[in-house]
Amino acid sequence: MSDSFTCSLRLGARLLLGCCLVTPAFAQEAPGDSVPLGTLLLRTDRAGGEVLDQPANVTVIDGDQIEDRQITDMQSLVRNVPGVSVGRQTSTADPFSTFGGFTIRGVGGNRVAIQMDGSRVAERIIDGTRDYLDFNFTKQVEIVRGPASVLWGADALGGLVAMETLDPEDLMEGRDRAVNLKGGFDSFEESGNVALTFGQRLSPDLSLLVGLARETKHEPELSNARDDGGIYGCPRNLSYGATPCGSIDPMTSDSTRGLVKLVWTPGTRHRLEFSADLLQRDTAVDQNYALGPTVSTITGLPTGEIVQGKGRKLDLNRQRYAIEHTYTPESGLLSELRTTLAYAPHSYTRTGTERSTSAAGDRIFARDELKYAEDFVEFDLQARSDFSTGAADHRVIMGFDGDIAWTDYERRDIANNLTTGTMTETRAGGFNFANATTTRADIYIEDRISFWDGRFELTPGLRYATYEIDPRPDSDYLTVPGKAPRKRKDEALLKSLGAMYRIDDNWSVWAKYGEGFKMPTAQQLYTSLPSTFFNLIPAPDLEPEEVESYEVGLRFEHDRGFASINAFQADYSNFIQSFYQIPGTIDITYRNISKVKVWGIEAAGSWDLSERTQLGFSAAWQKGRQRLDPTAAKTPHTLPPLTASLSLSHYIPAYSLMLEGVATFAGDVEETANANDFKPDGYAILDLYAKWEVVDNGFLKLGIQNVFDKRYFTANAATYSDTASTAVAIGDPIELQTGPGRTFSISFDKTF
Repeated sequence: MSDSFTCSLRLGARLLLGCCLVTPAFAQEAPGDSVPLGTLLLRTDRAGGEVLDQPANVTVIDGDQIEDRQITDMQSLVRNVPGVSVGRQTSTADPFSTFGGFTIRGVGGNRVAIQMDGSRVAERIIDGTRDYLDFNFTKQVEIVRGPASVLWGADALGGLVAMETLDPEDLMEGRDRAVNLKGGFDSFEESGNVALTFGQRLSPDLSLLVGLARETKHEPELSNARDDGGIYGCPRNLSYGATPCGSIDPMTSDSTRGLVKLVWTPGTRHRLEFSADLLQRDTAVDQNYALGPTVSTITGLPTGEIVQGKGRKLDLNRQRYAIEHTYTPESGLLSELRTTLAYAPHSYTRTGTERSTSAAGDRIFARDELKYAEDFVEFDLQARSDFSTGAADHRVIMGFDGDIAWTDYERRDIANNLTTGTMTETRAGGFNFANATTTRADIYIEDRISFWDGRFELTPGLRYATYEIDPRPDSDYLTVPGKAPRKRKDEALLKSLGAMYRIDDNWSVWAKYGEGFKMPTAQQLYTSLPSTFFNLIPAPDLEPEEVESYEVGLRFEHDRGFASINAFQADYSNFIQSFYQIPGTIDITYRNISKVKVWGIEAAGSWDLSERTQLGFSAAWQKGRQRLDPTAAKTPHTLPPLTASLSLSHYIPAYSLMLEGVATFAGDVEETANANDFKPDGYAILDLYAKWEVVDNGFLKLGIQNVFDKRYFTANAATYSDTASTAVAIGDPIELQTGPGRTFSISFDKTF
């Protein structure tokens, strides 16, 4: 990127930021409607309050926008949400092009809680994924920036992403029956998606929703990635048929999603919901990157082995079965009581095969299998009480939030020497750790206190969090002397305090203090794998990660739109670092580092230029420092660069046509944790969308992403080094972190 363009990009984005011309991802409810300023939170505040009444920065992406922009995965969900990112996994540990989780305010992975209808989504392990999401049947997604631990528990250290699925009434809209049919295609992964949603009112107080979706896709096409490997070069054996360094290995993925909800409302005071949500995704990849002579991942030298064929399969499963009862008394101190019991098992099985010739000339056929499961039983009891004391009005949310999780890891590797007729089996390889049972049992309370007819609000909150991890090592587990797995118990009193003052009918200021707490995972505590070249050793003495967060904000609201800006600082302590090599040894482990501090500015806004034209904006700037131990110097913490998004939509009623353009800007990455990390240049891309009602309740939707086919790197590329060993350049080329080139999407849906 030229210096002049970079400077212009940086200046333009800063002007957007300074003028507060930025917005969370609001979408119009129907063509020509104004911005829904009264958008309600369905999950994250536990009370159904309005988005702009929160002393926090919450981004809402509703189901209409998900459908109109044809969002199908985690990365496309936040494509135009500055300050929130999702990195695609392209390493040999996860060759299935999945996603490791959301990154919010510089922290990601398991430090950001993900929920589906209030239930936990399983955490990611090193040789795994967190890509358990599917966006069919989605009513709304809410993204909380900053710790949400007081209301939602220990894992919401950096933020919360909460997804809410459709209810029967969302489809029927007062009718007795409704059917929605949808089909779509996206050129980026040559993906095809079909979905059927059916709603039926079985009786005046009983309604049913059934949804079924099917998707088939292939490897992403990174049309702007360089086959020569870019700055890494490409040491792959192309003459043996290896995949070029600018392409992802050939892949096919089939997923099936089913959703069933039965809702019984016997009167105005009770609502009982039974739900079942199932996702099955099967992926197969030909790992052609490995074809030909191999090199050692330790020494980088040739091993003498030649690979003729290599492939892997991933069978991923997420389920949720839940009963939810809501009681709303007509009078009394109790305003609402909600009880939820859910069972949410997650699992994946990864299998692989490899055909090779050893250095001795023997023909080898190898198989590997990894099984991982994390199953939750969850119980949530939430009460709300609305009352007044003197001149103050109270809305108290309190309850119990608990769950038990069973985490199981199993791996085995089998090598058959077809020349000698011998077989070797190895168990507990990879990143083996002890199975464990995790128990959480928390109580919480939050009181939203309103004074002076609601002009001033104070919201204190407390959560007493308890956490216990009990290891269950099986016969495969290899214990390191002096590091035997042992039970861990921790507790914490988490505090939050929010305040909002409405200066007049248009202007308000707010501030918030929040705390977060996250226990180490079973893998971080109990990983154990002695070997010749290195030892992965347990870290049973790890401390919980903690954060203290401070925010202040200013908002402007008007009938035609809104604008807001906020500044934040998050002070993390006991951050857990992966793969730390103990000096003077071959031992690799996890450790707590001393401090990480992240601060930044975020802004949001939307404005109706006319009854048919809407302008939307968003931007985020972040900076950070880390200190590895109390005596070490401060170094940068890798964060996304200054990013901004500008959208313009226009409705043409004569043609029932909605047109939208979305421009996304990113500045240069100027600082990274290590001086030799890759620093991507800034970029600007343009996406165009159209929504045309071709028949009654039948919509044709078109999208062109990256219209000008701009070559750029995603934020995740800044976590890569600017130099690589031969093994890394072969297994995980940096060119695979380029963003998509020009892609096309089309879909049609009709509701009967």
